[in-house]
Amino acid sequence: MPLLLRSRYNECLALGRPLWDIGSGERAPFRSPTRASGRALACRGRDGRVPELRFRIVRAGIPFGPDPAPHPPLADPSWPASPDIQSETFGKLGIQGQEHALLEDVLFCLLGVEGVYIKKTKPSGKVPQIWGAPMPTELPETRFEIELPSGGDASTAQFLQQLLPLCEHHATVQHFVSVHSQHEYGAVNHALCAALRDLLTEFTAKVSRLEQQLRVGELNLAKLWYQAQPSMDTFSLLHRVTAHVYGLLGGAVLNGIEEVMVRSSLTTAQDLCEFLLQHASRPYFEMVSKWVYEGRLEDPYGEFFVSESPQLRDQRIGGPAADFWQKHFTLDERVVPQFLAASRERILHAGKYLHVYLSAAQAAELPEPEGGRVPFRYSRRRRDYVEAIDAAYRRAAAALLQLFMRPQPEGLDLPGRLRSMRSFFFLGRADWFGHLMDTAAGELERPAEEVSLARLDSLLDLAVRASSVASDPYREDITCTTHAFRIEDACHRMVKGHSLPSEDVEDDGAASVLSMASGIPPSTASAAPSSAANQGPGLAADDSGVRCLTLKYRTAWPLSIVFSKTLLMKYQVIFRHLLYCRYVERKLVEVWVDHQYTKELGLDSTFSPYYSLRQRMLHFCRDYIYYATVEVLEPQSHRFLSSLREADTIDDVLRSHERFLDTCLREVLLTERDTLYRHLSKVLQTCLSFAHNLRRICPSLDVTSQDRGGSAADDENQGLTQAARRLARVRQSTESYMAVMSQRHYYKMMAKWKTIFESQLQGFLRQIQQESTARYEHFLSNLATRLDYNEYYSSVLSSNAAAATAPDYGRSAGGYPVPPSTMGSAAAAGAAGPGRGDR
Repeated sequence: MPLLLRSRYNECLALGRPLWDIGSGERAPFRSPTRASGRALACRGRDGRVPELRFRIVRAGIPFGPDPAPHPPLADPSWPASPDIQSETFGKLGIQGQEHALLEDVLFCLLGVEGVYIKKTKPSGKVPQIWGAPMPTELPETRFEIELPSGGDASTAQFLQQLLPLCEHHATVQHFVSVHSQHEYGAVNHALCAALRDLLTEFTAKVSRLEQQLRVGELNLAKLWYQAQPSMDTFSLLHRVTAHVYGLLGGAVLNGIEEVMVRSSLTTAQDLCEFLLQHASRPYFEMVSKWVYEGRLEDPYGEFFVSESPQLRDQRIGGPAADFWQKHFTLDERVVPQFLAASRERILHAGKYLHVYLSAAQAAELPEPEGGRVPFRYSRRRRDYVEAIDAAYRRAAAALLQLFMRPQPEGLDLPGRLRSMRSFFFLGRADWFGHLMDTAAGELERPAEEVSLARLDSLLDLAVRASSVASDPYREDITCTTHAFRIEDACHRMVKGHSLPSEDVEDDGAASVLSMASGIPPSTASAAPSSAANQGPGLAADDSGVRCLTLKYRTAWPLSIVFSKTLLMKYQVIFRHLLYCRYVERKLVEVWVDHQYTKELGLDSTFSPYYSLRQRMLHFCRDYIYYATVEVLEPQSHRFLSSLREADTIDDVLRSHERFLDTCLREVLLTERDTLYRHLSKVLQTCLSFAHNLRRICPSLDVTSQDRGGSAADDENQGLTQAARRLARVRQSTESYMAVMSQRHYYKMMAKWKTIFESQLQGFLRQIQQESTARYEHFLSNLATRLDYNEYYSSVLSSNAAAATAPDYGRSAGGYPVPPSTMGSAAAAGAAGPGRGDR
């Protein structure tokens, strides 16, 4: 019996006309073999669709011919002659003959081919569009109907009706396999279709055995019904599975099969679903294995729940390291298989750790995980592969963490670099900073746009080489740079949870919009009583080099993951704040040095109030710097470095690093509360303005001017003895000081500075006490104790509360509370006017 090739759209590949007309004369023409109940078929498609150039081998015995005309019956009298005649004579057959004809139709319908009396309706539904717009799709259902000719036995047809669901489920599963075997449906669907195809092949073999029994007369309806019972249960379950996962991809397919398995109560049904899951999940577990063991993401169909974003590049090719670490590999929760849901985070991080590790140490060899590489295979005992995933995760995490922690050249020496950062950005060993300020003070007091970074880099290099950090192996990674934004703007944005300002460019418009949106005034640092026009080059304005200078730290991949731009910006903000505090202290120390030249003038009683004010300011600056460096930054750094020894993964290090910097920013009052930093900024600006204006108004206090004056006096008194020359110089200096101090505006200015400073300091301490009482923050209590160690200002605050209804003799002319020891000098200052520094 010849074989017939037929396309997927029922297009037949039949014999050509020359072969059909072979033989003439005595030889009968070639006739196609016909089924007992079949009809002659034409060489054209039944449904009129455009044929595709794809064919498959179908059952032998299907009639074919060059035209649709029926052929005469074969000589065997036991078989009906042709379909048309068969329909007319079906009712004349006996019950056994009718049953035999219907059985043959059913066997063909069980293979998805319609028969003479059992017709197949076209599938309803739409093929899901994977790459197009998403739309709800349902599995097209195939229906079979019995068209019983007149005279047929109704009971036989009714009994046969019970077998039609099996034919329909088989045809539906066949349709699912034909659709989901296409390339765009992915490897999981391909594996599922392969498993379904194996089951269909087994069923085809079963139908072949049934047909053989029919040929020898050993098959009847009752026996067919009995033998079809297991297949009916199987294909009913397969129909539910295929209908549930139709149009899905990847992990959603696996979840659909597992949902059907969970809802099934029969053990055989659960075993069948587990069989499908084991086959369908095989390519998925292969992706998991390559990801967690080798750090390679091989997902050509986009089915894996870990996806890679090609837009986010690592630092080796110009991308930000933090974005690469956090966003390059992402987890899609929607497509995670339920049996891997508990391990999804570990799978993501295991592959990410290995990817970074192999990119940094390509020649390194990783040890095999505990127990070797375990092949992943689906099982209802999820512990079988969960433990293997955990072992792979621990292996990858330990490998990357050791790479960061090991000293060079085997590792990246992260602890050593963190200690280097502490020495430079937190002024842990600050002798280099003193050398830098000695040589670069003039350059830093210029406007920021006029500062030469090349000159500052060279001065920084000289200062580092002459200091205790000269032996630091990473000193070459430190350079100078300037920021275009203010510390206040960066602090406000961190408090509000906004992104930090740009490192190099300041957008004034954006800053104004941010200030309006957050309700924060654009400038809160100005507290000097003198106007902006009076700010000379010695006073650090907001745009001066000393207010904009910071350090830049160069890092290479993959260290840039730990030292991301956001975390480096926090280091730089802390350094700029400490630099400004040190600069204010340095200016007050210069005033102290100038005051040392007045000891021999015998004016201690006259200068003592000003000495006291300068010393209070210096005491405040030094106490705050000691608190920030010794009581906050140093212990927090030690605590952070100690936590590195307890970290299990690099993510633990990143979280500890960020938490450490946030704690430092908070405890040095940069991000604790806006009001606290505004009060602190006012006090520091007042101290700086005091030091600047004192040297500007009294040029005789300038050491260099005094030295030049002394040299001129020595030239005029060359004929005198050394003692006489010294007395003449002292007398001349005394006259100069008395001439300056006899001016009324000088006393008013000094009384005004004293009132402003003490008022601002008391306001700062009052705010600290309120925050500490309301929130029980221990670091605020420590700071208040250090700044008010002898409770002097606390007593003043208490006395002010008691004197709120008393006469106004205890307040200065400007309305600010004044310590008792200075009431006389404040009252003598007269109408000094309200302090402008308290705005």
